[in-house]
Amino acid sequence: MNTRIKWKQGLLLLSFLGIITNAISVETHNKNEYPLGFYADDALPNQTVYLTFDDGPSDWTDEILDTLHENNIKATFFICANWQPKSKTNRNSFIKYQETLERMIAEGNVLGNHTKNHYNLSNLSSVNIEKQLDENQQLLKDALGLKAPQMTLIRTPFGQPWMSETPPEVKIKVANAIKSRGLVMMWSRHFNSNDSKNWVKGEWYEKGKHIDVDEKEFKRKMLEIYNRLINRSNGKGMVILFHDTHLTTVKILPEIIQTLKIKGYHFATLEEYVQWRWRMDSKNLIMLSNPDKVSKKNK
Repeated sequence: MNTRIKWKQGLLLLSFLGIITNAISVETHNKNEYPLGFYADDALPNQTVYLTFDDGPSDWTDEILDTLHENNIKATFFICANWQPKSKTNRNSFIKYQETLERMIAEGNVLGNHTKNHYNLSNLSSVNIEKQLDENQQLLKDALGLKAPQMTLIRTPFGQPWMSETPPEVKIKVANAIKSRGLVMMWSRHFNSNDSKNWVKGEWYEKGKHIDVDEKEFKRKMLEIYNRLINRSNGKGMVILFHDTHLTTVKILPEIIQTLKIKGYHFATLEEYVQWRWRMDSKNLIMLSNPDKVSKKNK
């Protein structure tokens, strides 16, 4: 690496350190256990909603995109190539829903990495954690070619190991495997929609004769999702966890959006959150927070 490159990287690193020192929200996490990102109790801009959807794409994702488009809202989708039962798919979901993924990107939504197989990363070796993320990224590239974005935001399946009491050594293991690949993005503590807690009568992850939105259990679950989120919205910012594999979420989403708008909220993506908090995009933040990795690539 020549002197000019070293000099430029030095200036960028100093700039990055200054931004972190003067960050909008103070870092309170042990950096060895918590790589850069958003965690359950982190500060957010007031009156701001970050809609996030896990596990897709699925048969229902396009209907969510319709709702977002109609309301001029951009969201963040944490996608997973092999979430669906293998018996139901001969190809990974990125191939099956190629047009849906292309639409997500074209309409300004953000794609995040939710791993290839949706395993609990706490139970995997460091090598296999890296493979889960890298293979998911590669499958997206295989499906979309040059249209595939580099997924720089990561949400681990089940929020593990950060959304439960987990030994520090497990957090450190997962953190070390993730930190050079992306920023960790959890959800606000009280804003898990709980849509994935169960499948009620009339609901399933794919279209078919078993779908019935008029079922009493289906309607009750929709109301539970609505009340859980709306009753807790108090003007503070929130990252909401949904799953675009659940039709109950798809059907109640328009009403949730309209109510939040009436309450004065506006909507943003988690990439916009990164820029709000660190004053740079996620790609540059990852690069500058992992200078050793950058140096090796430039040698």
